Amino acid sequence: MIRGVLAVIFLLLAACSSQEQGDYKTAEKNVSQGNYKVALDYFDRVILRNNKSEYPLDAAREAARVAFFELKDYERTIGYHRFIVLHSSDEKERLTSQKQIAEIYFNNLQNYQASIVEFSKLQQMPHTDLEASQYQMSVARAHYYMNNFFQAESEIDSMLRLKSDDNVRFQALMLKGNILVAKKEYVKAIDIFKGLIEKYPQRSVQENVGLTLAVCYEENDNFKEAIKVLEGYRDKYSPPEYIELRIKRLQERMKNAPGAKGFRK
Repeated sequence: MIRGVLAVIFLLLAACSSQEQGDYKTAEKNVSQGNYKVALDYFDRVILRNNKSEYPLDAAREAARVAFFELKDYERTIGYHRFIVLHSSDEKERLTSQKQIAEIYFNNLQNYQASIVEFSKLQQMPHTDLEASQYQMSVARAHYYMNNFFQAESEIDSMLRLKSDDNVRFQALMLKGNILVAKKEYVKAIDIFKGLIEKYPQRSVQENVGLTLAVCYEENDNFKEAIKVLEGYRDKYSPPEYIELRIKRLQERMKNAPGAKGFRK
């Protein structure tokens, strides 16, 4: 009797395994033929069974690749990466998939609220000091894009207290300057941008920090300083005609102003 039951169980498991393998092979065949949506349906069958074999995770990995690169189906891609995060025994793979989830929400779906949740999950997973600063930087950007300027600035200030490289610090300070511009706190923004130009001169030229600084001076009616900054960009910005046009416009504004003005008090 017991042998009979065991035999039935064995046959059922063998049948499931055979069907799972068949669905996986069919999915692979459809991928090779460019039938990506059909392929995902077969990968989904393998994943939903979630048998104790290598096929479900292999299916999720390949399905994530197809959904992202071939179909640009980002919501579906996230689902496959969530499966990997939940079921992979490889810590590095789980971390990579969690990063993909956060970045897809941020970059591809522009669902900044969801990206904050996912980057926060990354902060709870093993990470280096540099990665911690990068995650917090992404959270700050998400708040900035949602016009949550107070929270964005708070995240930046907190991040700047962490260990990070010059690239992340430059991005953080640049974002803080832009936040201050959005809040119309031009004097504070000027201090940030001047500091960036002094500490990171080459990167500042590449990122046109001087042009943003000139805008801050102009918004504060300090046309003389704005012109001075732009004159320093004559040989650094392409096309140069744009700089000349900006300078000419500022000279006209300064000429027509009621009187010479510096910073507003």
